[in-house]
Amino acid sequence: MTDDPRLIDLTPEDYPRIKDLDDTVWFEVVPGQTPEDLRDHLDLRHARALERTGEPLPGEAPTDRPPLVGIYSAYDMAVTVPGPRDTLTRVPIDGLTWVGIHPDHRRKGLLTRLMKDHLHRVHDRAECAVAGLHASEAAIYGRFGYGCSSLDVKLTLGRGAELTAPPAVAEAADGVQLHMVTLPTEQGMAALHEAHLASAATTLGAVTRPDAMALTWWRDYPKARGEKEKRRLLLARRDGRLTGYAALRRESKWDDATPQGTVQVVELAAADDPTLLALVRRLVSFDLTSKVTLWSRSVDDPVMWWAGGPRSVDLRAYDSLWLRLVDVPRALTERGYAAACDVVLEVEDALCPWNAGRWRLAVDTDGRATCASTDEVPDLTVPVALLGAAYGGGRSLASQVPTLGGTEHTPGAVRQLSRAMRADTEPYGAIGF
Repeated sequence: MTDDPRLIDLTPEDYPRIKDLDDTVWFEVVPGQTPEDLRDHLDLRHARALERTGEPLPGEAPTDRPPLVGIYSAYDMAVTVPGPRDTLTRVPIDGLTWVGIHPDHRRKGLLTRLMKDHLHRVHDRAECAVAGLHASEAAIYGRFGYGCSSLDVKLTLGRGAELTAPPAVAEAADGVQLHMVTLPTEQGMAALHEAHLASAATTLGAVTRPDAMALTWWRDYPKARGEKEKRRLLLARRDGRLTGYAALRRESKWDDATPQGTVQVVELAAADDPTLLALVRRLVSFDLTSKVTLWSRSVDDPVMWWAGGPRSVDLRAYDSLWLRLVDVPRALTERGYAAACDVVLEVEDALCPWNAGRWRLAVDTDGRATCASTDEVPDLTVPVALLGAAYGGGRSLASQVPTLGGTEHTPGAVRQLSRAMRADTEPYGAIGF
């Protein structure tokens, strides 16, 4: 077996090879899915793969083309991060996905080849300065310069849970209009995307789907779904415009003639607190159900406290969005800051050498930054992953130094930069991609 697979671009002709590798890596075969269905899930403009070289191996069926042994792709996405002072802003990110290595080719440096190729291509295209991903295993991507920037907080509420919100919020929630449609219709997906973008504008940590894939993001495979219902979309309107949504699926269950159905809410987003309250009120009121699970929430989520606090919602937290600065000066100037700051950073980045070196980050009193190369003595030496972890505004830079490393040369530099990058609240977990 050769140890030197060939790196190639991918075309629609490769869908059968891609599906074969995907099924082998993840062993989560979707009943009823065909190779052509990958057209709706895979952005070939960003996709690259490693193709095995050499002769067929014993036991393999003859094929026209050799099998793939590694792959990655990405989506054109955006993430909501701190803007200047008390605002939010959305910056483009390259959402890495579909990363996989064939079980026969692990521990041979192939993942490093793919990650390096991905990051260098992101830099060369210059379409965004930040890359992001969800990690299948938390120990993998830190060594490639990614830092975990947000948590995925799961909340579980019982049916009929009492939600106690401030009177003004509760009164405004009474005026929110709600209705439910079935996904994935063209009209339903279009409405979801409209509400998705409206909510992301006011939600720290929100990651948005690419416009080009908004109508095809979710597919319904009847064989895979089995006896479960189709996915439902609960839409919220205030003053005639969509302000929030919940993508959900209920599952019927009975115990001793008592309904014990569950509601799984894979996405819940709202542009304001009254919309959020109205949506959750409806979610905990479905007939024939006993509990509701909300994914991708925040430790600062009002829902948790409206319901009585962490013990009332069975809080669980997981790592969510991992961010990686691909172009340090551009990335640091695209976001905003909470306070003035002037520090010289020495960035360590072995995988993206153009990032390595000294950068002077100067933030004015309005929270806007400039970042330029400098020969000045550094105030702080940081691995690039540390900047990724703090970039979303939630996990403070100061709290990450003990775990990710960093050396303070000028007393107070860590605190100064940490406070400038910090947001007022914790970010929300990102949508799956």
